[in-house]
Amino acid sequence: MLKENLIKSTIPNGLTLFRCLTALLLPLIVIYGGEIGAIVATPLLILAGMTDYFDGFFARKYKVISNFGKILDPIADKLLVIGLMFALASEHMFEYNYAFIPALIIVLREILISGIRESISGYKITLEVTLLAKWKTTIQLIACGSFLVWRTNSFSYNLDALGIISYTILWIAAIITLITGIQYIMRLILFFNNNEKES
Repeated sequence: MLKENLIKSTIPNGLTLFRCLTALLLPLIVIYGGEIGAIVATPLLILAGMTDYFDGFFARKYKVISNFGKILDPIADKLLVIGLMFALASEHMFEYNYAFIPALIIVLREILISGIRESISGYKITLEVTLLAKWKTTIQLIACGSFLVWRTNSFSYNLDALGIISYTILWIAAIITLITGIQYIMRLILFFNNNEKES
């Protein structure tokens, strides 16, 4: 029974740690893996993306939600997305005219919100992950996956439609990312405004 409970308690954080490890490995596979790396990268990203759902699912199911998991889960997502975007950019998969602005929005928003979370840790406020923010992460991963599929395709034959789809999803991800960033900042402004009125 004790062993079973120990296993159950380690599954959610184990999945999150796997996603962190994948965030380190995937960019290396994309950059140095060549054609084989291009083929391997996409299913590995899908597997990592699935852990983003199942770590929370098992944490709620087994009632083992931990502060460690709450902190590491969003960090793992950001590492995965930003690492992949840098890798894709280094492999010239991002056309400057179409990808620079959405990629910049995504990277800067993720850094900004992470910094805000760290800065407000001493205050009685928590920036809970919203449903839209969860969808934001999913669409970011889908965008990265779309570019990986397009890259795999480029080794055999070129299909421009994949490029159009990839850039469209990237822009959608950037717009949602921007909206969620504004939502978090507005919640923060309201919190401090209310605090000033109370004092």
